[in-house]
Amino acid sequence: MVDKYKVWGQRLLKTYGITAAQYDELLKKQEECCAICHRHYTSFQYRLCVDHDHASKEIRGLLCYYCNRRLVGRHRDAALLRTIAFYVEQGTGWFVPKKTRKKRK
Repeated sequence: MVDKYKVWGQRLLKTYGITAAQYDELLKKQEECCAICHRHYTSFQYRLCVDHDHASKEIRGLLCYYCNRRLVGRHRDAALLRTIAFYVEQGTGWFVPKKTRKKRK
């Protein structure tokens, strides 16, 4: 029988250059949560992804699949992410009016 933990550890070492122990150390440093959404790793079906900068190859941390693919994966430019955060936080002060239903006769 194949030891899944051993195979996973070998893939980590080959792909990212870190051992399973280093992965566990990083997970502990992040309080066993995704570095972005802060949900605990046990709430996911899969292990947290090793997020890294594709240009410099630096490992940034461990992310859940959603944060890795949908948030960071599509937007790798830190300046753009700061601009998006500023945009979302500032708002306009205008609000969409509450919908009212017309009464039937």
